[in-house]
Amino acid sequence: MKLTVVGCAGSVPGPDSAGSCYLVEQGGQRVLLDVGTGAVGPLQRHGDPADLDAVLITHAHPDHCSDLGSIAYLRDRVKAGPLDVYGPANLRAELNWRHPAPQFVFHDLPSELPSLGSLEVTFAAVEHGMESYAYRVGDALCYTGDTAPCESLDKLAQGCEVLLAEGAGFDDAGVPRHLTAGDAGRLAARAGAKLLVLTHLRSWLDHGRLLDEAARHANCPVILAHPHLRLQL
Repeated sequence: MKLTVVGCAGSVPGPDSAGSCYLVEQGGQRVLLDVGTGAVGPLQRHGDPADLDAVLITHAHPDHCSDLGSIAYLRDRVKAGPLDVYGPANLRAELNWRHPAPQFVFHDLPSELPSLGSLEVTFAAVEHGMESYAYRVGDALCYTGDTAPCESLDKLAQGCEVLLAEGAGFDDAGVPRHLTAGDAGRLAARAGAKLLVLTHLRSWLDHGRLLDEAARHANCPVILAHPHLRLQL
């Protein structure tokens, strides 16, 4: 399995990164985890959006889903078939699509489980003040999306090899409905993760300090996500 970080900025795009977007590839399957603001531009460095098999959306904030519209445009231009989009039931309303765009087939979680060929995907509802999900892809990867620490996330992350976790702030200030970098490190330790990749990096924060805070707690190597980072899982 290969993970490519397309965008890793938190809340809004940064000067060097689009919003959250992560490409997972295995056995010919190409799946996106989120597709936030500005992500479709750099995504095209890693392949044609018309070749995607599915998109998994954590929640309906723009920094995690707004570039679905750009994917729809590019796929329509080449007459690609409908793309499966899994996510919260409020996704279409938040995107102001009163009816499903013809380029997409929407699957509302938790009632419709992802079916993604060679990729075994599970998910858990997490705590972000709105309908929101974290995703697990096989034993290799757990992606937190945006969430406060919660039991469902601990359970989903248990035993993962790579934890892709937001670090939205610092322990000494706290970040409502988000993980701090310290929270991400503690989650990695509880899960027994072999690598913590810290993401959702807000441009106005000191990323070196985020890394240091997470590393104090993680009990595994910790790295900062950056655009076009590729990991073989």
